[in-house]
Amino acid sequence: MIPITLVTGFLGSGKTSLLAHLLDNTEGRRIAVIINDMAPRCIDGVYLRGGEFLLTEDDETIRTISGGRVGAGKREALVEQVQELARSEPAPEAILVETSGGSPALSVADALENDPALKDLVTVDSIITMVDTAAFPGIWSDSLLKPVLVDQISAADLVVLNKFDRAGFLARVRSRLVIKSVRPGVPVIAAEFGRLDPVDILHTDRRASAPPHLKKNRSNPNHYPLVARQLEETRPFHPERLHEWLSRDWPGIVRVKGFLWLATDMEHVYVVDSADDQRELGMEGTWYGALPEDQLPDDPRIRELLAEHPYQDRRQSITIIGEPEAVERELRGLRAALLSVTELDRGPGAWASITDPITQAFRD
Repeated sequence: MIPITLVTGFLGSGKTSLLAHLLDNTEGRRIAVIINDMAPRCIDGVYLRGGEFLLTEDDETIRTISGGRVGAGKREALVEQVQELARSEPAPEAILVETSGGSPALSVADALENDPALKDLVTVDSIITMVDTAAFPGIWSDSLLKPVLVDQISAADLVVLNKFDRAGFLARVRSRLVIKSVRPGVPVIAAEFGRLDPVDILHTDRRASAPPHLKKNRSNPNHYPLVARQLEETRPFHPERLHEWLSRDWPGIVRVKGFLWLATDMEHVYVVDSADDQRELGMEGTWYGALPEDQLPDDPRIRELLAEHPYQDRRQSITIIGEPEAVERELRGLRAALLSVTELDRGPGAWASITDPITQAFRD
């Protein structure tokens, strides 16, 4: 029976960071990953593949389930992916399942433990709940979001107080007290950037020792009040307009993540990562289109995709998650930050002269 570690937690808590750390520190071991994303395209899967977003199909050990929650509507997709991995040759020695930020954890565990198709193939080893220590008290005070946190913590065999270094003393104390009240006796580990020893995550057999009443599925998959939408565009951003959008408040938005292309920088891939009041913009490598021909991958699929667009792989792929009206509002704002048709027609030579407060900040 292949052990499954279920990684749950609210949006921005660091689930993908934990998975990336585990994959980087289990070299020589065959660990498979299934990532669930509410959005149509799984940005987290792109991160785990090292930023490779031209080829987004599943590979041998990294699978994605997009466009819904595995605990509410995507159960069959999850069972199929687990079944394929468990019967692959060679089979993985462990499977990590990352739920979307609002998937009911016990409902997912129930699918893995009780579906006839998975009988004698897998077992749920443990449920790990990630918590953003700094943001947790604020989310807990939101009556719409609190049920999601209660569900995830109630299901936990281990709670990870992630981003512990970014949290103040009161947030640390408050988070511990809430966790203790919701799930008495659960082990709690503090972490930074999801950096945990694999022995604390894999092959722990924690689920087997959990009290029976904590394994009962009490989840309500319909209580999640947020939606996810995606901006996929092959036009670059006007840096001044994008900077203005990044600098303003986004009421009703809980998560923004993805890859950016700036009109003034034809070389670098930018990434945006925002959760709660933490907002970061950084560089994440180089576009294939900026590389010399002899440095491009030999994969014919990549070569074919690069030839389909005049600016090769340069594009936008950004997910926004929040209250429905707020998400539509910010998508309109983000689209307004793209180059207009007239600006696009002027070409990269003219784009280079646009005032750019974003790349200037990186140079400084």
